[in-house]
Amino acid sequence: MGRGGVTRLWAAAGAAVVSGVLAASPDVARAALTDDLCLPSGNATLASYPSAGDLQQAAELAESRLARRGAADPFADIAPSLELRGSGSERPSPLAIAEYCSAAGELMRVSAQGSQLQAQTYLLGAFQAASRANLQGPASVAAYRLGLVSLSGAPATGTRGGGRRASRGPSEAAREVVQQGGDNPCDALMRTSFVVNSSLSLSVASLGCAAAQAKAAGDYRTAALAELRLTRLRLSVADTNAATAASFRTEALADSRRGIDAALRVSEPELRAELLGRLISASLDASGATTGATTDVGRLIPEIRRVQTPAAQAYAAALEARMVAAAGDTAAARQMMDQALLLEAQRSLPARLPEFHLLLSEFDPGNREAHVLAAYEALEAIRPLLPRFDPLTEETAFSLYMRRVFQGAVDVQLAGATDAGAAIRVKSAQQILEAYRQAELQSVFGSECIPARDPLKPEALRPGEVLLYPILLPDRLEMLYVAGGQAGAEFRRLPPNRSVNRQDVARLVEAAVVSLSGGEDDSWRAASRQLYDILIKPIEAELTPGSLLAVVPDGALRSLPFSVLIDSQNRYLVEKTRVTIAPALAYSQAGGIQAQNQQLVAASLEMEVRVPAGRFEKLDGTGAEARLAAVTDGNRIQRSWVIENFSKADLVSALTREQVDVLHLATHASFNGRSDRAFIVANGEVILLSELRQILSANRTRGGELDLLILSACETAVGDDEASMGLAGAAVQAGARSAIASLWPVSDAGTAELMKSFYGRYREGRSKSEALREAQLALIAQGGDLANPNIWAAFTLLGAWR
Repeated sequence: MGRGGVTRLWAAAGAAVVSGVLAASPDVARAALTDDLCLPSGNATLASYPSAGDLQQAAELAESRLARRGAADPFADIAPSLELRGSGSERPSPLAIAEYCSAAGELMRVSAQGSQLQAQTYLLGAFQAASRANLQGPASVAAYRLGLVSLSGAPATGTRGGGRRASRGPSEAAREVVQQGGDNPCDALMRTSFVVNSSLSLSVASLGCAAAQAKAAGDYRTAALAELRLTRLRLSVADTNAATAASFRTEALADSRRGIDAALRVSEPELRAELLGRLISASLDASGATTGATTDVGRLIPEIRRVQTPAAQAYAAALEARMVAAAGDTAAARQMMDQALLLEAQRSLPARLPEFHLLLSEFDPGNREAHVLAAYEALEAIRPLLPRFDPLTEETAFSLYMRRVFQGAVDVQLAGATDAGAAIRVKSAQQILEAYRQAELQSVFGSECIPARDPLKPEALRPGEVLLYPILLPDRLEMLYVAGGQAGAEFRRLPPNRSVNRQDVARLVEAAVVSLSGGEDDSWRAASRQLYDILIKPIEAELTPGSLLAVVPDGALRSLPFSVLIDSQNRYLVEKTRVTIAPALAYSQAGGIQAQNQQLVAASLEMEVRVPAGRFEKLDGTGAEARLAAVTDGNRIQRSWVIENFSKADLVSALTREQVDVLHLATHASFNGRSDRAFIVANGEVILLSELRQILSANRTRGGELDLLILSACETAVGDDEASMGLAGAAVQAGARSAIASLWPVSDAGTAELMKSFYGRYREGRSKSEALREAQLALIAQGGDLANPNIWAAFTLLGAWR
């Protein structure tokens, strides 16, 4: 977060909401009525109000269109129906306000043109209006939707500026939730200031409140769904945070039991069976599938079996197999899993087939490899058919059906890479990893934005270029690497490191990044030193003078600035080698266009902007930064355009005039939260990255991709694997061969100095990776404030490095 942190952003956003900022945006035309009427404090007084009937009619129309919206963005179709004018002085009923604000918040939540911050504002306003009037049904719907907003990450982040962001990571957020465990979640949502807490705190409170309110209102579907999402959220935290794992698992078990009670009261048989199956499975995960736990839920299997569909019957058989295995009868469990597989295969889309093969591998450990690889083959068969989001819970298909299968397949291939066929297994593991990375990117950004490509081949690497795949597994760290310049170069497997695991590495990354981005202490050094020993020392012999290290990071490593890792002589990695990050080999061509022949567009924003995503502060150094991007040795380069306080129309005009090779954007940006809302801030509006890609693709005179995208004002989330893909995905989604971007906000002076140094070297003929490294080394050599790694280490190169 930029200057002022989360609290200041919320306060500014609240002021922006009160002033009706949505009406100021030409792309998000909204009436000030919604902003005032849905303010969480509920204290706004309007000169005139629509009638309660008008509000409810607008809400009903919006909700019906949202329910049948399909895959298309519903904003343009629905937003006009919510634009109402006042007709009287009487304030509408709390029910009408709650329903109207809930519909408006839901539109903002699901639409790519909507705003996460505005969605939070409207939904919190809807919840508070309903709660004050004891309207439990509308309150539960608003709270559930609010929980889904907060599950997708911070509502606005990545603002440019010279301030330090709050030193906060996922471990602290998890501890905060444990400390708040006894609080009434609905009481927390009545305090507007609670929204400044972490997304995790808000998610837990919103979903817990939604479940309680829905059950009180007799809405057992919403109650069961809220408990299911809450259970899975707690299990996810438990898997990644050892310090709080026991507390989160205990609470997850309690949530799942409450969810089961609610699901049993759902009237629709098929929905009841599906919810029961998912909640029972989550309950078994939370309890560790102990015999006592399985006895409690075993009585529920007949409820699922009553539904005579292959899906219900298969799910019932699989759950019963888990319970039988927990009781010690693995032979019977294997028979039941065979039955579950047979039944699941009868479905038109057997989405759980991979999951069932994985379960069978647990019951038949002697044949684990065969079962896990069968799971992978089943996944590859159905992967193109899976929807991006689950229609019931809105979880990604990747998280529900793919991640564990990919991880398992890589695990067994590497675990068996000890015999004469080790090279074949390593190659197979690397190919699965590449498919894993591509599937993950497509899940976050959508396959239409991230089309599949052929990956970079090892033979394309030059001497001195080293490619590294760190793989974070639950019980160890695995690393594959390949060094270029050798005939028949192939990936090699380093000895597995069993002294650390996924949680250990994530904890070290968090310690390093939170301290570095805060810039206020040196506690990052110890973590940086340990990470060097874990990740770099095993291959440091390959990092000769002039070498390049390209890393395809996994999980928490995506938010790590590798260049700042420290060796035993207290030397930074950047002092040894060039460093670049590859989101996947398919999106990492090695080379690009020579700088001397490039057309550059540099766009800057220096004014304060208020848009639906929030208030973005006035910037001081961005205009100078854009101008220096277009200057070499004091002279303007021939093929360059500089646009100050740019609008979308300005950018469209510049980018479609002729082929552009370098696009430098010196403005605020946000890549966290829902990936399809990643945007840059222009004069009075935002430009989605998906829109930027379309602009760049239009009216090209030479064809080809943008060679270099520079984003000097963005931030990568720490501890959120999906959100941390935003930075890497930004270059891919915008259609760029490579990008230079910041992992956290950096001072204007530091940014300008680094960019000046980078461009000077780049235009002398250095490669992108050479120019960035030399610019970083120049800041280190200067000493003083600019040598602080808070400044130079924030910038990272993604994609093509030559």
